[in-house]
Amino acid sequence: MSGRRVKISDVWDRTVAVLHGRAGILAWIAVLFILVPGVAGNAVTAFAGTAPGPRFLGGLVGLAVTVLLLIGLLAITAVASDPAIDRATGVKIGLRRLGPVLACIVVMMLAVVLVILPLSYIVFSSGATYNAATGRIQIENASAGGVALAGLLSIFLMLAGLWLSARLAPLFAVVVNERLGVRAIVRSFALTRGATLRLIGVMILYLVVLGVLFIAVTSVLGVVAGLLLDGDATATKAFVVAVVGTVLTTVTSTVQMAFYAQYYVAARADDGVAHAAA
Repeated sequence: MSGRRVKISDVWDRTVAVLHGRAGILAWIAVLFILVPGVAGNAVTAFAGTAPGPRFLGGLVGLAVTVLLLIGLLAITAVASDPAIDRATGVKIGLRRLGPVLACIVVMMLAVVLVILPLSYIVFSSGATYNAATGRIQIENASAGGVALAGLLSIFLMLAGLWLSARLAPLFAVVVNERLGVRAIVRSFALTRGATLRLIGVMILYLVVLGVLFIAVTSVLGVVAGLLLDGDATATKAFVVAVVGTVLTTVTSTVQMAFYAQYYVAARADDGVAHAAA
């Protein structure tokens, strides 16, 4: 079971075909479940204020935005995986598979916490302190050796996180198409065996493109908003920039999930050929 024989160029070609042929359905799902909730969350964050009541409301809105985002990503994955799935069916699949994907996320979050604990121990045992007022860790009084070790460990963890992200690329597609729960993590690892470096390359390209677009667009928009809005309209400026960022994220997330879905289709076909040959 592997994606060793899967060609990334072929996956891109199929992704483009899916985006072209199913653009209307994918756009509808992305707008309803990613863009609109994201804009609502941006509005609450920008204008709610810092009082306990608005902050609590912001937390509830953030939770709702996350749930809708997951449903939307699952629905996009379903539509991009199978041409027979229409808009309504895709949304139903997203709702139905929300529980299993949440289970996978909880397991991965617990794993991340367990991995970060040693790093936290090294940082604070070296003399670093946490400043609750600023929300930052102060390392001025920490030993140089401890800080250096923590820095090296942080670099290793970032590289390991990139590797794991590549191995988990088809996770949503596995959850959607194979009706698996936590076992989808193992299946995702199997389907990406032999293709990890290529998937890492795709992820780096995605991050670079998204970063360049975000910096360019938000910088220009920030200047324009500064010229058109009053100097005191800080919240409005932040909201406008955040909305544009949400639009970019919506588009790139749709493309990304369609790509992962098509990678899954190709890797599953390769897996079937390998089993048949065996």
